[in-house]
Amino acid sequence: MRRIVLFLIAAVFTLTSFNLTAEGQKDDGQLKIVYSQIDLVNPFFIARMEGAKAKAEELGIKLIVDDSQCNVAKQVSSIENYIAQGVDGIVMITVDVTAMTDVVRQATEAGIPVISVITLVEGSSAKCILDEYEYGFQAGINAGEWVKEELGGAADCAILGYPEMPQNKYRIDGMKAGLLSIAPAANIVSDNQSANNTADGMKCTEILLQANKELEVIICHSDAVALGALEAVMAADRGSERFFIGGIDATPPALDKMKEKGIFRATVDMMPFAEAGNDIEMMVKLINGEEVEDHNIDFERVTWKNLDEYLSTK
Repeated sequence: MRRIVLFLIAAVFTLTSFNLTAEGQKDDGQLKIVYSQIDLVNPFFIARMEGAKAKAEELGIKLIVDDSQCNVAKQVSSIENYIAQGVDGIVMITVDVTAMTDVVRQATEAGIPVISVITLVEGSSAKCILDEYEYGFQAGINAGEWVKEELGGAADCAILGYPEMPQNKYRIDGMKAGLLSIAPAANIVSDNQSANNTADGMKCTEILLQANKELEVIICHSDAVALGALEAVMAADRGSERFFIGGIDATPPALDKMKEKGIFRATVDMMPFAEAGNDIEMMVKLINGEEVEDHNIDFERVTWKNLDEYLSTK
């Protein structure tokens, strides 16, 4: 009997200690912020993750990085779970804007501020928004300048986008418009191939090269896709001095390829590392009840003409 009593006392002490520890962790003053991203494969999103982590560490914040893996249902489920856990704030780049509207409502009703990044989800507490059309337009200008200055103003061109993601359609439209604004005689032979990673970029480009023997320009909606296009072009022995591959995001792997002065000739930078740090700073202000101003994400063209100057500032 004495052993049973001692066991029960020990069990109660253990449970009490656990509850105190859990409560202590909850009330330790450390903010908990969720940073939800479309995926953690694309170097662009990896750069954003690193920027958010660096700022969170600087500010003494617990950062919870959520990888949606390009899956709408997974992102919705994950964010709902974090709301139930009572996190302090949610920063998110959404897979599908419409699907996240109700999730944002749930968060704000629970007193959890939400920042929409790149694309706006209605009801968000604040936003750091990218003009997708203009971002794509700059990539199109990069290609248009190459066609005009190096190819005599006319060439067969292809666009690799990812229309399955609704916001990407605006980027694709911008890419086409930017190209034609500089090189109106450019012939867009394909804009319906869909790629969202390096492997897809390679497969789609293989198809394009087989179907278009005169293809000389490929504009991609991301550097990850452009790297795949590069592999396919080089494997097909089509990498001439006339060929142009352009991406978007200015990721380290893409910039490394540009340094080689090969056919990967341009990208567009929206400073993912620095912008992610800004996201975290904005969220801390929101949590502390401060007013914040909505932020439009800036970007910069990086080409074969200004690469060295661009790199000297980094």
